[in-house]
Amino acid sequence: MEHIIPTWLLIPFVCQLLCIAVFPLTKFEHWWENNTHKLSVSFLLGLPVAYWLCTHGMTHELEHQMVYDYVPFILLLMALFVTTGGICIKGDLRATPLMNCAILSTGFLLASFMGTTGAAMLLIRLLLQTNTNTPLIPYFSL
Repeated sequence: MEHIIPTWLLIPFVCQLLCIAVFPLTKFEHWWENNTHKLSVSFLLGLPVAYWLCTHGMTHELEHQMVYDYVPFILLLMALFVTTGGICIKGDLRATPLMNCAILSTGFLLASFMGTTGAAMLLIRLLLQTNTNTPLIPYFSL
């Protein structure tokens, strides 16, 4: 049986995006830096939607999305973070537009093999370190 979800249920999602975009630019900047506050806002906005889905016979669909979509995605991000966090690319690179293009091009090629998230997580520290001209400090040593 196909269920129709009303458009007004997008409002909490839009509010979440607005919080992410606007709060860091307002007087709530320091309040928003705390991850507990971000989690509280997410729960506050997500619980009414979950409640509506459960009360309208969509508990199975909600469970399916959590178990087969959300949890595997979070596990993938965790695995990529752990894997790429242990890889330290060192080098004395000059911060030039050509070097930035080379790093981004390498990321473009690596994304074909390890996915965009993995390539980004692998090369972001190198790109940031190159452009700030500070020594790269690895999280872990291999």
